[in-house]
Amino acid sequence: MDKILVVGGGSWGTAFANYLTLKNQTIKIWIREESVIQSIKLKRENSIFLPGISLSKYLIPVSDLESEVREAKIIIFAVPSKFIRQTFYRLKNILHKKILVNLSKGFESASLKTISELATDIIGPDTINQWVTLSGPSFAKELAQNFPTAVVAGSKNETILKQIQQRFSSNILRIYRSGDLTGIEVAGSLKNIMAIASGIANGCGYGYNTTTALITRANMEISRFGIHMGAKKETFWGLAGIGDLILTCFGSLSRNFQLGVRVAKGESLEEIEKTNVMIAEGVETTKAIKSLSDQLNMEMPISSEVYQILFNKKKPEKAIKELMKRSLKPEWNLS
Repeated sequence: MDKILVVGGGSWGTAFANYLTLKNQTIKIWIREESVIQSIKLKRENSIFLPGISLSKYLIPVSDLESEVREAKIIIFAVPSKFIRQTFYRLKNILHKKILVNLSKGFESASLKTISELATDIIGPDTINQWVTLSGPSFAKELAQNFPTAVVAGSKNETILKQIQQRFSSNILRIYRSGDLTGIEVAGSLKNIMAIASGIANGCGYGYNTTTALITRANMEISRFGIHMGAKKETFWGLAGIGDLILTCFGSLSRNFQLGVRVAKGESLEEIEKTNVMIAEGVETTKAIKSLSDQLNMEMPISSEVYQILFNKKKPEKAIKELMKRSLKPEWNLS
């Protein structure tokens, strides 16, 4: 079988790499932190990012990134969007002719690009034909516990899309396929902003009425933005869209949801980031989408209020009240 390397030893990278060992295949995972490498080698546990989960003997942590990438045929990126640019630059000359699978979600705030766009810019224009993005409602801990999970794979290349779908699917993980890479990336990125908003509502003490209304309107906002970027509207009603949105907005395992709760209870973004080893992708994406929507003159009411709360210290209760007092309009408006 083709050698597989997972790049990134956070919770999702570890969980996915461990899942791939179920077919008794050795899977290597590159991890930046030496303490995590030693934790896996000595205790068979990623005690920092995925504590309490016993890891397979077939999961091999490694530290020499370049040599491992040269040997592997399939490279799986599980690097936070904040650090993905430097990873691509580091590997740009040795990624050609390999299948590149992306697990990360987000827009880079500096370039306002999705991860596949950034990869294409840095590695080269042919990269898009090597690229697959996996997205959907999937908490790392639950996949690591072998809970049945379904996601969607998106790519411009139908051949490698079917190959990855076949190779990675099992009775634990079911993978659907889609040619709408743009829609999958937009949905997977913006749902993190909405999860922060949901956490804020929860932290303010509101209940299911508020959260359900938020999720429904959030999906409309994400869909409008995605369609404007060239995505297909049906993507936002699938696993990468409404599926992932529901999970992260109702699920307390979501880092973005937890961040929103803490902000609503009075902690600053700076305080939260100092005390949290795991990165909430929604923070970086909120900055990017605020800049993009301003450039495009697009109305993004929920995303905009999350931005004001995170970066301009707007009171959450005031933001929610202003969302409720916006001008009245028809429900359906995707243009």
